[in-house]
Amino acid sequence: MSNFIIGIAVICCLWRRVQGFQMLLEEDCGIPHNISERSVNAKLAQNPWMAYLETPKGFHCSGTLINHLFVLTAAHCVPDDLLITVRLGEYNTKTKVDCDNHLCQEPFQEYNVDMGFRHRYYNANDQTNDIGMLRLGRRVEYLNHIRPICIFASNRFQEPIDQLTWFTTTVWRETAANATSKVLRTMNIDRQPKETCSEIYGWNMTFEQICAGNTLSQLCSTDSGAPQIRKMWHNGSDRYVQLGIASRVKGQCQNSGILMDLLSYADWIKRVVRQYGPSTDMNRSLKKWVDKIPVFYYPK
Repeated sequence: MSNFIIGIAVICCLWRRVQGFQMLLEEDCGIPHNISERSVNAKLAQNPWMAYLETPKGFHCSGTLINHLFVLTAAHCVPDDLLITVRLGEYNTKTKVDCDNHLCQEPFQEYNVDMGFRHRYYNANDQTNDIGMLRLGRRVEYLNHIRPICIFASNRFQEPIDQLTWFTTTVWRETAANATSKVLRTMNIDRQPKETCSEIYGWNMTFEQICAGNTLSQLCSTDSGAPQIRKMWHNGSDRYVQLGIASRVKGQCQNSGILMDLLSYADWIKRVVRQYGPSTDMNRSLKKWVDKIPVFYYPK
């Protein structure tokens, strides 16, 4: 049982600007072990940043590993008692060792949580500022099937990213009706006008919220905390960067759900990592400075 206090407010210290520009929170990020495009099931090690969040009652939410110590999720996924386990390297919840076409990956690893964070202005009624973080009880060593997703360390690229019309999301779904196991699946969802979600949910969308979904790929209530991702070219390689978090779906599944726009919270994420994580992690990231616009694949 954790003796740390959760619900910590937005950290008030200011981030000192230095010459140059930090593009990513963690430089060693967003590179899966083996990429296979156009697959419905997310194959082994293709989404090594996915975190399976489980409480004593069972599956609770999804999240993403963003560095050696922190998992990003929705604020409403952070329980008050911190009785939550983070499972990294998971693919099929029914098997202890996941295999696909006779290829197997190492077993998943489980981590306790010693501190939780919710945005100070999180509102459970309209899901505004629905972003949270979990600090793991021990440091994560990166493996082929356990690696962090890229996170922009600034909102500098807000304008070009606002022009992206779709995202890839990864969720755990049942393999069949009444199935007891969940398997990672990927799907593309389209950006929708904010007015679409305003009509569904009955309130005006804020700048920090994204409306997304379509008739073929629907977000469900069990997808809370799941990431919305795009592939980009950065520093000589393909990288996957997270741009959103699944926040709210009305009912079981809807054509359009509410996402949190991560670029709006880049400073908040960075401050939590800086103040509550090892200084060595932040110092390592600060050595990488760029002044280039990220190049996204299939920009429309």
